[in-house]
Amino acid sequence: MVVEDDDGIRSLVAEALGRWGFMVLTPDPSGDIAAELARESPSLLVLDVGLPRLDGYEWCERVRAVSRIPILFVSARSHPSDVVRGLATGGDDWLSKPFEMDVLVAKVRALLRRAYSWAPEASTLLERDGLVLDRERCEASRDGKKARLTRHEAVLLALLIGRDGRVASRDELMEALWSDEVFVDENTLNVNVARLRSTLASIGAEGIVETVRGAGYRLR
Repeated sequence: MVVEDDDGIRSLVAEALGRWGFMVLTPDPSGDIAAELARESPSLLVLDVGLPRLDGYEWCERVRAVSRIPILFVSARSHPSDVVRGLATGGDDWLSKPFEMDVLVAKVRALLRRAYSWAPEASTLLERDGLVLDRERCEASRDGKKARLTRHEAVLLALLIGRDGRVASRDELMEALWSDEVFVDENTLNVNVARLRSTLASIGAEGIVETVRGAGYRLR
């Protein structure tokens, strides 16, 4: 998720990250950033300081109250006191404007590597009945069709494939996705499962994620 007040910079950042295969969300910088983050559950937040509603420091504090998502500050401010304040409010790294897009991408990738050690496990490929999950690429494929997955979609699919047709409880799925967060509405899991189903349907795997009433989910 990229929260940037400058339209030009926001577009360039989104384009640069998109070239590396990231799915980039660019919410209205004058909106409720904390609510957008809770709704979309991104893997990382790129956060400007000079925002119209609240400044980036305050948004960072609000996000940190409920989430440990990696946060990269980007700002035209470069005084050491600004950097110190950004890190003190919960930011993980700081990048002063103007910056090279290659540097931003490198920082984003480094933060993701440190935050999410789930990706490079012993085997990055999981398969069930012709559906293949590449955890390193966050990509699902079936019969030659491929689709990008969000981090949450990849975690959900990996857990379901690992169950080999057995039920994964809602508690297990929520623990896998949000073990470090204070409170998550159960409806957020429903939203993420719905997104996974939609993504899988785009490669011909519609209906593969089955709801087991009162128990959880499993792969058909």
